[in-house]
Amino acid sequence: MMTAVKAYYDGKNFIPLQKYNFKQNQYVLIVVDDSNDTETPAQKFLKLSWEGPESADEILEKINCNVSNSNRFEGDNALFD
Repeated sequence: MMTAVKAYYDGKNFIPLQKYNFKQNQYVLIVVDDSNDTETPAQKFLKLSWEGPESADEILEKINCNVSNSNRFEGDNALFD
């Protein structure tokens, strides 16, 4: 079985961004994301342009009013933590 764990490299070590109980001397497979895309989806959204009278704050307010939390991806070591 394989588990995906998000992490970042600090120049010396890989720092996991998710909880995972690594075993001492455990082998890992590291897949590097070469895109260097550090923007969050929200930051990308805010860079989009649109036509309409609403300000970005008004649009975000509408989105936040309609957001509901989903528990379908909950659990330890879930891919979408």
